[in-house]
Amino acid sequence: MPELIIENIDFLSQLLTDIQSAEQLFDYRVSSDIKHVVNHTYTFYQEAFNKSSFMDFQLLSNNQISLNRSMIQCSSNILKNFQVIQINAKAKNKEESCDFNMLRLFHIGETRHSILLANILNPNSEHGQENLFLLNFLLKIGIECPDKGQWIVTAEKGRIDVLLKRVHPHSVVVIENKSNLAVDQTHQLYRYWHQEIFYPNRHRSMDYTGQHPEKYQIIYLTPADWKQPTSNSLMKPSDWPSNLPDPLPIVPMIWKFDKEISEWLNSSLQEIPYGNYRLKEYIKQYIEFWK
Repeated sequence: MPELIIENIDFLSQLLTDIQSAEQLFDYRVSSDIKHVVNHTYTFYQEAFNKSSFMDFQLLSNNQISLNRSMIQCSSNILKNFQVIQINAKAKNKEESCDFNMLRLFHIGETRHSILLANILNPNSEHGQENLFLLNFLLKIGIECPDKGQWIVTAEKGRIDVLLKRVHPHSVVVIENKSNLAVDQTHQLYRYWHQEIFYPNRHRSMDYTGQHPEKYQIIYLTPADWKQPTSNSLMKPSDWPSNLPDPLPIVPMIWKFDKEISEWLNSSLQEIPYGNYRLKEYIKQYIEFWK
């Protein structure tokens, strides 16, 4: 008898998990009566096991029959709902090709993502929108007077994934792209800061760049919450001059592809001319790529 109790506890626990997963996956609410019966039966077996009591076999059988009926009804409802979802999804895809995304047909590595982003940000790009994407991006990260001066956008130059620079007012944005979850290189962000942000300001105080986020930013692009800059990446190399700050005086701004990047592109999408379907579709597919 105890073995049967344990077997049913495991079975019911998995059934409850399956119901919850089905509701989340299919956006479908399983009948509250069914969930009540399953929960009640689970509690019944759990208490019996904890008390190590001998249950009347007929009572056990009745609960098992009730459970089986509930399970069959629950499975039937989920299956029917899933079939409806499949039919509707197929019809929608025929009308809109929403499951079709050219970007998913090719392997796009980290370098290619950097080039794609730089091309969108570049005001001289073939997309013809001039500084539309660039201004929206700079506004989101808080750069001062983003429409002043001439911005230079480069990709994969000097080992930096994407770099935005202007002479007056002097501003630098370093973008480190971790789209493929690459491991941070030793002292990586610190070296980029020293090369592109500190060195042009070497005649100023050591804490100058850290006190002016409206001029200098480091953006860390990540596809996952758990992927964050390592402490080593933010630290000064041990053999560098002692008067340099340690650690990195600029706190990197963490951007996720499926959140901040998507929000930036979505907001820019609204400003693209109505009839420019070619560019709009490209931007939409890049946003969908990260969902």
